[in-house]
Amino acid sequence: MDYIDFLYQSSPKISENMVGERLEDAVVCSEQKNLTQLLTLMTMEGDFPINVRIGNQIFDYHSFLKLDMISGDVGVTNLYLIIDALDPAIGNIRIRKSDSVMIRMCTKRHNLEFRVNYLELVKRNVLKLSFPEQIIIRTEKRESIRVSVDKSWGFTGSITRKAGITFPVKLINISSGGLFFQPVGELPSIMDGGEIECHFKWKSQNIRCDTQATIIERTSIDEVVYYRCRFIFEQYDSAMRDLEALVATAQLLQIQRRRELFKDFKTPSKTKGDGKAKGDKKKRKKT
Repeated sequence: MDYIDFLYQSSPKISENMVGERLEDAVVCSEQKNLTQLLTLMTMEGDFPINVRIGNQIFDYHSFLKLDMISGDVGVTNLYLIIDALDPAIGNIRIRKSDSVMIRMCTKRHNLEFRVNYLELVKRNVLKLSFPEQIIIRTEKRESIRVSVDKSWGFTGSITRKAGITFPVKLINISSGGLFFQPVGELPSIMDGGEIECHFKWKSQNIRCDTQATIIERTSIDEVVYYRCRFIFEQYDSAMRDLEALVATAQLLQIQRRRELFKDFKTPSKTKGDGKAKGDKKKRKKT
C-alpha cells in the first residue's frame, strides 16, 4: 500500500466536491501534515502535470505544479504554478483576477483535486498560490488530460455533420476522450447528442486522423459559441491509435514548452521572519 492508498483508507468519506458535483468513492484529507506530505510526494521528482480550472469557467488548462516550502515554518507551504492557455498572458490575468483556482492531479489509481487562491506574481508567468485547506481523493478511472492546442503547431481540424456538411473549426483543447472547439464562419446547426465526424490534420507531424464523436455540450463565452464532443470508438482500431498518437504528440510539445519556460526559474530562498513577504501581503490588502 502506498501513501495515497493509506490516506484514502484512513480519511473520511465525502459525497460532493468543491463545486457541488456528486462523488462516489471519494474521501477528503484535511490534516496539515498529511497535505504537506502528499503534495511533497507528488512533486518530489520535479514538475507534476495538472489540470487547472479558473473560477466557474469551463476551460481546463494543462500545466505543471512546483512545491516550495518556507524554511522553519511548519505547515506554511507555497505552490508555484505556471499556466498556459491559448494565450499564456491571458491565462495568468484570469488567475490573478479569479476568486479561486481548482487543481486536479492524476496518478495511475487516484484522482486528486483541491482549491487554492492566487497570492502574487513571482516571476514572468510563475504564480504563487495558497496552500490548500483540503484535498479530495478519488479512486475513479484516470481522467483524460486535455491539451491546449497552440495555433503555431499548424494542427488543423474540421467537422462533418450527419447531413454531410463539413465546416472548419478552431481547436481549443483535445484529449484522448474528446474535443473542445469553436466553429469558424457561419454557426452550424448542431444539437446536444448530435453525431459528427472529426477530421484532424497535422502536416508537420505527418498525422491525419478521422473519428466519430457525439456533441455533449454547447456553451457561450463572451458571446462566442463553443462545442464539446466525446469521441466514439467501438473497438481499438487504427483510428483510435492515430488519435492516441496525435494527443501524445501534443502533450509532448506542451511538456517541452513548460520545461523551456521553467529552466531559468529558481525558487526564491526564504527564511522564517522574512519581512518582504509579509510586507507584500499587507500591501496587497490595501489595494
